[in-house]
Amino acid sequence: MQSRPTFLTSTLACALLSGCAGLSPTRIIGNTAGAAGGALIGHTFEKGNPLATTLGAGAGVLVSEALQAGSSAAQQKSYLSGYEKGQSDTAKRQFQALNDRQRLSPQSDEAAHLRLFEVPLPERQVNGVTFAPATATLRIQE
Repeated sequence: MQSRPTFLTSTLACALLSGCAGLSPTRIIGNTAGAAGGALIGHTFEKGNPLATTLGAGAGVLVSEALQAGSSAAQQKSYLSGYEKGQSDTAKRQFQALNDRQRLSPQSDEAAHLRLFEVPLPERQVNGVTFAPATATLRIQE
């Protein structure tokens, strides 16, 4: 008969300690399993001592919470990495769209107000680097 009150105590401890688990089913199951496992270990090692059973359940929940915190941190880091990559891709697409728009011929309305001015660039040396003669095209829109 001694094991029945201990079982009820450990079951009650599991239910009470897993109530703090929030709304995530994974978290509830993990905390309940951690509390049950901790209570079983505490009960086994201390030969049915209710205090050890309760402390084991609490320790099991703490271990479960620590594991879930590590998992949540890794998930958050992965999410932020993907978010930053998405921002980078968006900036690249916008840059490419602007370049494409400038390379294409102007629309009929803009053609009257657009001039292309070619500037010859002589051979020059900047910081020890020699640049070959080239021609730059300036786009002037009025």
